[in-house]
Amino acid sequence: MNEPTQVTRRGLLSGGAAAAAAAPAVLAQRNPNSRLGVAMVGVGTRGIYLLERAQECPNTEIRVISDLYDGNLKRAAARSFNKKAQLTKDWEQAVASPDVDAVFIATPDFWHAPMTIRAAELKKHVYVEKALCRSLPEAKAIRHAVKTNKIVLQLGHHQNSDPFYLKGREIYRSGQLGKVTLVRTYIDRTSAWPEWQFYTAYDIQEPPADARPDTIDWKRFVANAPEIPFDVQRFFRWRCWWEYGTGIAGDLMSHQWDGVNLIAGMGIPETVQTMGGLYYWKEDREVPDQWHVLFEYPKRDLNITFGCTFHNRHHGTNTYVFGRDATLQVSSEWCKVYGAEWKPAYREKLAAARRRAESAGLPATDAPALVMPDYAMKKGELEVSNHIRNFIDCIRSGETPRCGIDRAWEEAVAVVMSVESYFRERKVKWDPVNEQIV
Repeated sequence: MNEPTQVTRRGLLSGGAAAAAAAPAVLAQRNPNSRLGVAMVGVGTRGIYLLERAQECPNTEIRVISDLYDGNLKRAAARSFNKKAQLTKDWEQAVASPDVDAVFIATPDFWHAPMTIRAAELKKHVYVEKALCRSLPEAKAIRHAVKTNKIVLQLGHHQNSDPFYLKGREIYRSGQLGKVTLVRTYIDRTSAWPEWQFYTAYDIQEPPADARPDTIDWKRFVANAPEIPFDVQRFFRWRCWWEYGTGIAGDLMSHQWDGVNLIAGMGIPETVQTMGGLYYWKEDREVPDQWHVLFEYPKRDLNITFGCTFHNRHHGTNTYVFGRDATLQVSSEWCKVYGAEWKPAYREKLAAARRRAESAGLPATDAPALVMPDYAMKKGELEVSNHIRNFIDCIRSGETPRCGIDRAWEEAVAVVMSVESYFRERKVKWDPVNEQIV
């Protein structure tokens, strides 16, 4: 395994100093109220969605589309409203274009740092998909570039623009949950095929017939990674190898952890302990197919857990915020509050649930699952602009986006700590003074 804890000098140079010779050191930002020119870097499974949503924003135009695979470029060009958008496999050229004000980065994770840093150096605003990066040095370099150049950065954690999560934050801050000492999160996934086995779209299980060395710029793909012969599996299914990402930690855990950070604002954990491994899908990947993490916040009397398996989805995805007086249950589909089971009022709710169970011919032991929540948010109860629109709006207003660089920094550290704990096979701690994992 290649432990993802260091920034490769070749990688950062390819996205920073090496590009400086071919582009101006600083491109002047235009009036934010004028038409915004956008570059889409990476238009695969996620990137094509971002392209479609970005061009729906008022007074915003896709100017440049960059990808390493011809098929992705053709599909993106067909879906772009602007039929004159430039197509290129050279991401440096895309970022440096004088027609571009903002860059959307939806590439494999190992390219996030050099691309984000270079865009910031050129005063381009950045929307970058999660996870922010693969290592602590990369996270520090991104934070420095964003703050020094005073650009807007939005990390692609869409829970920050999800009405259910924002309502959850409101409930948490109200104090009605009482003292919260545990948050439990999980994502269990599986299909008839292994997780992360998709090509150009999430429901496509076979690589494109035209995915060949003459249609994919493999040399550019591995320019920031170990050089190996062309491998169509690694190109499309890069999440399965440590060289290109952080496995479950960056792909799924980061979503759940960031959602809790939105609600509770707990920030970087004091300690992290990770356990995981290859338990079921062993033949098609290097990274684990199970990932179990404990984030500890002793100063706040708070623990946060995350669990994930790729061979069963009985429980799916959920987050539970356990308070002494109530429990908050939140996901992208609901926000519910249940009163504490130890209080007398619960007995009345349980009795009513038993009556419903009996009338439905169910055993009385099913009654607890039928207890109605004290509050269940209805769709449309809270109107929120989507995550991409929030990014565009903040470019024009100068406001801080919902998942800006400070939140992105916290996410990056939490993800890297989890991976470090896995590789070191022990609990790791955060040193906030020296900003190091020990």
